[in-house]
Amino acid sequence: MTLLAPSIAAAVIATVFFAYLIVKMALQHEEKRLAIKAGKNELVEQILAETQAEMAKLRERVQVLERLATDEDRRVASEISRLGAESVRG
Repeated sequence: MTLLAPSIAAAVIATVFFAYLIVKMALQHEEKRLAIKAGKNELVEQILAETQAEMAKLRERVQVLERLATDEDRRVASEISRLGAESVRG
């Protein structure tokens, strides 16, 4: 009987210690998971900003092409002639 109490106390202490270690590892894992998720969000925001910049450039190009496509034939011909004359002079 005298050895039973210290054995129970040792088992309780070991159980509490291992429970503490498990909770500590779980919290560390959760912190790492949240850090990775935050990093992914930053990457997504960076990709989104780059995509929006590229879209703005493409919109400008489309506007130029629309202007050229809807422009009068004479105006386009005169621009081509002017550019050809400039290249001859240059």
